[in-house]
Amino acid sequence: MAIIYVGSAQPGEGKTGVAAAIARELAYAGTPTRLVRLAESDSSAAEDAAWFASLDFVPGSPATPAESIPAAGDGETLVVEGPLGSFPGADARLVVVARGKLPASTPDGTAAIVATGVDGLSGAVEQEGSPLKVSLGEDRTLAGFSVSEVQSALNAETLVQGEGDPTSDYLVIAPIGSDAGQPYLRRFDSKAVVVRFDKTDQHLAAMRADPNVLILTGGRRPSEYLFDAARASGVPVLLSRTDTENTVIALEGIFDKTRFHGDRKLDRMSELLGGTGLVRALS
Repeated sequence: MAIIYVGSAQPGEGKTGVAAAIARELAYAGTPTRLVRLAESDSSAAEDAAWFASLDFVPGSPATPAESIPAAGDGETLVVEGPLGSFPGADARLVVVARGKLPASTPDGTAAIVATGVDGLSGAVEQEGSPLKVSLGEDRTLAGFSVSEVQSALNAETLVQGEGDPTSDYLVIAPIGSDAGQPYLRRFDSKAVVVRFDKTDQHLAAMRADPNVLILTGGRRPSEYLFDAARASGVPVLLSRTDTENTVIALEGIFDKTRFHGDRKLDRMSELLGGTGLVRALS
């Protein structure tokens, strides 16, 4: 088992998360492993390769997309992500990733199929026959959006630089009254909070509810009290140039465009695939 190739027919189907979860399980089991991202027409290949190189359990993973699959070292496994058209055939085990449903047909040599984002399904495994078939339902954590993705979607100004680039599972609009703000916001574990720039009481209530990012609307600078609270807590603050309604409209589709990066998403994908027998099927 020198090469595991994780491919999909088109970008955005979930192969980055599947590849990273497979590599982590192999590495944690004691197998020297590297993650390799092949070059692809999709511009996200460079981002994926840089993220792979940052993962401490796959030392030596290239930080830029590769034009071809490198040779595996002695006793090493390469987990390679790329388009199905670049699958090397007999020299690798193929994992086909598709979004929405299991594909009707797959290339010869397919060892496993992983369907992501299956509507209304929490998780299912078909153990009989070959290849192994795994279906994963829609998952809020896997669809979570990062601070940088919010900033890009809104072309927002960064008022306070936070720590890292955390992902949020929920986009929450702050309530009207500050008394209700904190208990309401604490109902959501991992969240981005949207509130108008001049609602200082709501800004402070939101900070006490541990948001991942505070998104101010209205295009004007807030009170200095917010800057002090945000810097003390390490919470990033972004300023949208539009009002609350249009800011939320601009963010409505962000869950469908997120990239698979960050520890929370990797932990969740590893949890979902851990009991499926996928790595056992590949070995």
